[in-house]
Amino acid sequence: MKCRIFFITILFAGIFFGCGDKKDRPIERNQKISLKTVNSEIITLTKTDEGFKDASNKVLFLNFFTTSCTPCNAQFPHLNNLQDKYEDKLKIISVLMEEKSAEEVQSFIDDKKINFDVTLDENNFRLSVALGNITNFPYMLIYDKEGAYVTDYTGAVPEEMIEADLKRIF
Repeated sequence: MKCRIFFITILFAGIFFGCGDKKDRPIERNQKISLKTVNSEIITLTKTDEGFKDASNKVLFLNFFTTSCTPCNAQFPHLNNLQDKYEDKLKIISVLMEEKSAEEVQSFIDDKKINFDVTLDENNFRLSVALGNITNFPYMLIYDKEGAYVTDYTGAVPEEMIEADLKRIF
């Protein structure tokens, strides 16, 4: 009988308190989330009312991707062009949504000649959850300098379309 009561108590505790972890918690306004780049630099994003911003005071472009995603890989030359063209106004961060070693990701960066930050961190998944649990790739978001949402894209998007949206807020 005592064993049964103990089991029922544990069962109800699990139902009422759950067993979620840190990555499932929402990100509140003004809360910061740190993302680690493949070369161990830390990028800190701050939650705003409408999105996210970083300390660079630039337009923030988040690119969620996987290395095996063909449309994701097709976007990198275009994102490189935009980063080169608008480096003083634009901060592109590619957020890796799969578990890879730093060496694997660095090899990928070198192969694709990526010229902007790529994050490799468990907080990548927490950021995805905060944005509605992103599962389709590539998924890209643009936030203005103040962290207000501008637009998002799912799938491969022409560079000209992204550039037109960026020019509206520069």
